[in-house]
Amino acid sequence: MLRPVIRTITWTMVGGLGLCLSVAAQQARPASWSQGAYIWDSAALLDPRQCEAELSRLERQGIDQLLVGLNSQQVRAGAATTRALQRALVSAHKRGMRVSLLLGDPEWIEERGRPALQHLIQRYRQLAFDGLHLDLELEQLGWPVPSERIRQWLATLRAVQTLSPWPLSISSHPRWFEARASTTGQQDQPCLACELSQMSQRRRLNSITLMLYQRPPERVTERSLAIIKRWPQLNFRIAQSVESTLPPAQSWHGSSALALQMQVERWRRQLESSGLGGIDWQDWHNYPKEE
Repeated sequence: MLRPVIRTITWTMVGGLGLCLSVAAQQARPASWSQGAYIWDSAALLDPRQCEAELSRLERQGIDQLLVGLNSQQVRAGAATTRALQRALVSAHKRGMRVSLLLGDPEWIEERGRPALQHLIQRYRQLAFDGLHLDLELEQLGWPVPSERIRQWLATLRAVQTLSPWPLSISSHPRWFEARASTTGQQDQPCLACELSQMSQRRRLNSITLMLYQRPPERVTERSLAIIKRWPQLNFRIAQSVESTLPPAQSWHGSSALALQMQVERWRRQLESSGLGGIDWQDWHNYPKEE
């Protein structure tokens, strides 16, 4: 799966730090359908002069789950950024939006990078987040994925679950939930979906966002339904791209806001009853302006 340029820059500058304003599912199944957006440029949300207007724009698009990134300057600002985040949390909560911390640097998958992730969780644990979302996709460190990397990834999730004061959700490529046999052909490869199912049953994993960057929409529906049927113990969401850096076969770039919302409604009718929690757009910077 191609990675968006803006996300790579964010990881390089700030180690994958971000925030996710999200509806946190506390039950075995998501309580209701919701819509989200990745926001890597969070300047407007953290500016008290622009925050309410930005939240209103998101609200008008039916978006109540926001993944908000920080750049290096914001991170270095320390207490000033913390205060800005707290103001954004209060404003989002007043609108029915709940806030989760989003962290995503592929180096944290491996044992040597894990302390940096744990440090960030400790650093922000006093803020009123409703959840923690890890965007640590296995393929980011290269393909094929060796069995040891999967074991390291699972170990990172367990370490986070032990430390985090918030419920956990994650992002993943859908391939790990579509094949019963070893995806990379390695006989000793752990069954990733099986391990995650056990975590979910122990109430240690809230949801998984499938990075299903694909068109036509009928194929997204088919793949989503097949995965949900295969793994009923797990709660899923799907991510869709509006990025200009991806090919047309993977992105909705160029579509109008109205067209996207009409498609979301079609997906809701097709997928909500199966248990899918909603749609998240990558990313807000490329999301079409209102007509």
